[in-house]
Amino acid sequence: MIPASGLEKVFLVGVGGFIGAPLRYIVSSNVPIIKNIPAGTLTVNLLGSIVLAFLTFSSEPESVVYFVNIGIIGSFTTFSTFAYETFKLLEEGENFSFFLNIFMNVVLCISGVSIAYLALKLWS
Repeated sequence: MIPASGLEKVFLVGVGGFIGAPLRYIVSSNVPIIKNIPAGTLTVNLLGSIVLAFLTFSSEPESVVYFVNIGIIGSFTTFSTFAYETFKLLEEGENFSFFLNIFMNVVLCISGVSIAYLALKLWS
């Protein structure tokens, strides 16, 4: 049995996930593949990294963490899709695109977190 406070957290994560999953579909399906790179997944991962960093570094209340960070952003970002799509590039012999996709996702998403962190430091 989950304690009452635990049920509230589960509810917040679930409602957030209900919002984040359709958002992921909307965003990723509207960004075209660019030079064999699944740019929709890259866009979702970058946006998710930035939003997650802003909220995490700004010390939001616990309810926001469960609803937005774990729920919305957790279902919005698509690292598992990134892994699958990257593997498919390798399987299809797209070696350059394979490495470029990994590089762009890692560098851009870490840059997004850094930008959010620095922006919050400047604004506080």
